[in-house]
Amino acid sequence: MYRFSSCYQSSGAQIKLLWRLLASTLVVWSGLGFYFIISHGQSDASTNLVMPSWVPFWPAFALPYLGMLVAAWLLPVVISDAARFRACLRALVYAYLLIVPWWLLMPTILPRPPVPEDSWDGIYLWIAAHDRPHCVIPCAHGIGAVVAGWFVGLERPTWRWPLMGMLVVGMPSIALIGQHRPIDILLGVIAAATGIVIAEALNHREQSRQNG
Repeated sequence: MYRFSSCYQSSGAQIKLLWRLLASTLVVWSGLGFYFIISHGQSDASTNLVMPSWVPFWPAFALPYLGMLVAAWLLPVVISDAARFRACLRALVYAYLLIVPWWLLMPTILPRPPVPEDSWDGIYLWIAAHDRPHCVIPCAHGIGAVVAGWFVGLERPTWRWPLMGMLVVGMPSIALIGQHRPIDILLGVIAAATGIVIAEALNHREQSRQNG
């Protein structure tokens, strides 16, 4: 009987894990899909922006840049609390809803610099080949990592410093490979923070109703 109960609990945990993975996949990659649709639909007549001269161009940071996408996708899956997991996905949706109107009403483009000779050209060139330099303001690339890092850090305090390290390396990579300017990244972080605040407020209100 104990073995049966243990197996049943293990199977239930695996099913919940798969559902969280499915939900995270739908939200994160749907957001990325909308970004690509909007970006590829904009013309080269969009407003041209210029990267500040003090920002270096280091294509080697293409690897942590891609890692930010993976973090945004997989980190929410480790959130075991159902209410907090829902709040995380809600925060992602709210943050994206804040920035999509900017992309539609104010099309922008940030021309990429010439690629220097180094060992990481392949990864950067892959990014440049698939991601048009449009939808510059605000930057959505770091939103998922910021939101997921916040909610995972609430549930797993021992992860907070590694998550902070991920953001310290990953966020600058967005500018260091010439995808967005620092101000665009900051606006994206503000959108992420706003999404978190709204989602947390709704989560607390729902918890209060259940407890009441």
